[in-house]
Amino acid sequence: MIVKLTKKSRIKVIRLRNRGRKYYPIFDIILTFKDKRNRGIAIEKLGFFNPNINERLFFINTNRLAYWLNRGVCINNTVKKYLVKFAILFKKNTIEI
Repeated sequence: MIVKLTKKSRIKVIRLRNRGRKYYPIFDIILTFKDKRNRGIAIEKLGFFNPNINERLFFINTNRLAYWLNRGVCINNTVKKYLVKFAILFKKNTIEI
């Protein structure tokens, strides 16, 4: 039996996408599909991260993050590390708004 994955049933993940230039990376935090074929296509932009300045500018829309986490979306390990570091996401996937 062959099961075709539709857009609704494909696994979605929150991850970083590089949009900076050489030696000056800037990352967008996006929601995308997990499969390699559609990895670069962003469903929704949730925020951005700039590691180049001293304060390490990190912005994410917490309302949309909570919405997608309630829908069962996976989070990339790198994004999860920064969410814990900037005290947005706690160890048990709870968000403080």
